[in-house]
Amino acid sequence: MLLVLETIQECNVSIMLARETFDPKIAPLRAWVAQMELDGMKERMTMGVKARLKAGKANTGQDRYGYRRNGDVIEVVEQEAFWVRQIFAWYVEGVPMLEIRKRLIALNAPQKGSSIPRRIQWARSSIQAILNAAKEYAFGIKIQSRKGENFQIPVQPITDTVTYERYLRVRKSKKTHPIRSIKYDYLIGGKLFCDCNYKWGSRTNKSRRNRKGKLIKRKTPVRVYYCGQTHKEIVSPNCPRHIGAKKAEDIVWQKICEVIDRPDYLLGQARKIVEQIRESQGSLAEDKMRLQNEIEAVLTERQWVITQARKGTFTASDMEQQLNQLTFQEVTLKRELSSLGEAININALNDWEASVEEFLVDLKAGVDELKTVTPQTLEEQHSVFLLKKQVVDTLVERIEIDKERNLHVQIRLDLLDIIKKDAGNGTTGVVQNSEDGIYTRKQ
Repeated sequence: MLLVLETIQECNVSIMLARETFDPKIAPLRAWVAQMELDGMKERMTMGVKARLKAGKANTGQDRYGYRRNGDVIEVVEQEAFWVRQIFAWYVEGVPMLEIRKRLIALNAPQKGSSIPRRIQWARSSIQAILNAAKEYAFGIKIQSRKGENFQIPVQPITDTVTYERYLRVRKSKKTHPIRSIKYDYLIGGKLFCDCNYKWGSRTNKSRRNRKGKLIKRKTPVRVYYCGQTHKEIVSPNCPRHIGAKKAEDIVWQKICEVIDRPDYLLGQARKIVEQIRESQGSLAEDKMRLQNEIEAVLTERQWVITQARKGTFTASDMEQQLNQLTFQEVTLKRELSSLGEAININALNDWEASVEEFLVDLKAGVDELKTVTPQTLEEQHSVFLLKKQVVDTLVERIEIDKERNLHVQIRLDLLDIIKKDAGNGTTGVVQNSEDGIYTRKQ
């Protein structure tokens, strides 16, 4: 409240309330009293919830698969409990996760009801959540937390301790431990997408299967980019699923070098964009004036509504409804005005072309220097990687991969970062599709 009052005083704002008088001297005291009462309510609510949990009574929260809350008691749902036991039986027999999922779908096993339709039937995360709760299912406990304190609520077990011990042995046997911890570098991590619209992940394969299906250690680890979509029924037919990291990074770096070797073409496209912005300056100024007038009209109407409410013409609910509508209009107009203001600021560019030319020359010199470097040690290799990564993060906006593993690289030249001293808060850019040579404007 003190910050609000300070802002009101600095901006010379007058506050009028419809049903009472606003006194800036008493407002901080009222705010303090309200905060004290709110803290007291929260504390009393927390004490009540903790008392219920200590007594073993169920509180609000997500019901675990196999259980449902009935008042203060957590009951077993026999139809779901059957499938919990079946999932653990399959798992301890060594059935793979994807095979368990196939069986659940084929046998039409029910899932927890949800207000949102499930996009994926029996997702792997749902099965994994059941397996991760093996201890709770075996010993019959429900753990709930409140303000950093854990409470155990007794429930009826669904599985048994023998199944739990077998589960632990199987899980331990499947757990792998890396021989050594090595951090591998991935140049285009976070920028690669497929037709599934998934951001690709990266991994290092240190082993492979021979013809007999046995895992054997690789002499040299292989880095791979892969699609993270694990549910085959929604995988796009145009998704190649994986690509070797070295192959992908070499292709992307080659495309970046090709673009940097053509600075005149990038600069020419930037000239066209700036020219388009300057040509639209007149219409933008008119739109800005129109929006300012509309905002002033909304403020005038708000004041009129408050005055009518004071006179008793409007009820309190009518006043609140109309003020909410006017607030929404004001926010929308101000957002539109702000975006116009950013575009108009770019028209104040002063000698932007020299700044862009200098940036492109420095960038080309740096990339040319990287071409001549031959790192000998791991430290030198990592240093080169960091420099290349900086170039990629500066220029590459998105990389898309198709079924044939062709990479389509979108290069963007951000004028804001290059000429922010001249452009103020303006935002614009150039996007190049390096496959077809088409340049488009990006705001």
